[in-house]
Amino acid sequence: MRKILLSCIFLTITVAASSTSPGEEYTSDIKEENINIHDAIAGIIDYLQTPQYMQDEGERHRNVLSDSVYCKFSELWITDKINPYKIKPDSIPDSLYISCKDFCYPTVSHRVTSPFGMRGARFHYGTDIGIKYGDTIKASFPGKVRMVGYDRYGYGRYVIVRHDNGLETLMAHLSKTLVKKNDTVHSGTAIGLGGSSGRSSGPHLHYEIRFLGNPFNPAKLINFENQQLNINETDEYLLTIADTYSHKKELEELSKAAYHRVRSGDTLSGIARRYGTSVRRLCSLNRIKETSILRIGQSIRYR
Repeated sequence: MRKILLSCIFLTITVAASSTSPGEEYTSDIKEENINIHDAIAGIIDYLQTPQYMQDEGERHRNVLSDSVYCKFSELWITDKINPYKIKPDSIPDSLYISCKDFCYPTVSHRVTSPFGMRGARFHYGTDIGIKYGDTIKASFPGKVRMVGYDRYGYGRYVIVRHDNGLETLMAHLSKTLVKKNDTVHSGTAIGLGGSSGRSSGPHLHYEIRFLGNPFNPAKLINFENQQLNINETDEYLLTIADTYSHKKELEELSKAAYHRVRSGDTLSGIARRYGTSVRRLCSLNRIKETSILRIGQSIRYR
């Protein structure tokens, strides 16, 4: 198993902003050299699989990068897509050490209102922390603001920070943002004020931690009760496919899910017969009762 330490050297390729539609490939212009985003990401993976540190008399020393490689990784910067990487967890190295020095808990509250994981028939990609309107939301690590956006039907007002250690954090449902794209932030910098914007039933902070676009359970890294990190005395987090992304099996099952859109006259028993399942199974998948009233247009998961 290869073990790699990431510290203040993460990827950034500047991509010309455009009205690119979802799923459309990006191309980037790096020092007059056109590089396809997928090729650039493949290069990043190759780079991450090369040890960046070597042992010398008990001290760690960073290997010197060639100028051409450094340019590719220091200038990759995409500011109009939440996840431009399109990298699956299986594609990352199987073991990575993430430097977590200078951590700052993102808010004053430790009250988790909704954890990472399945939420009914949907997957919840972050940890929700109960807060008050106007509570200050802070950057977790030093880094740079990659996105500031607004999603009326989802995240509401949100900020994404690319941290120097290679992680990204996404903080959503803010009432106000206090930073803009490309701002450099320190650990503890105020990035916004808590709120309930977007798809939200009350004030809370939706907090995600991502690596190469893939969210993982923040509780793997943070103890929300004491607002401290769950890491060793070296201030490093060991990111692995097996543990950090242990939820990928749930995601794979969720990707196989199929839904029926309720029409006039539909009943649970009729839907169950149509798809060769049972009413009990439909109720379990959708967290409803056998006596629940179906609404026209409602989506019912049957697989």
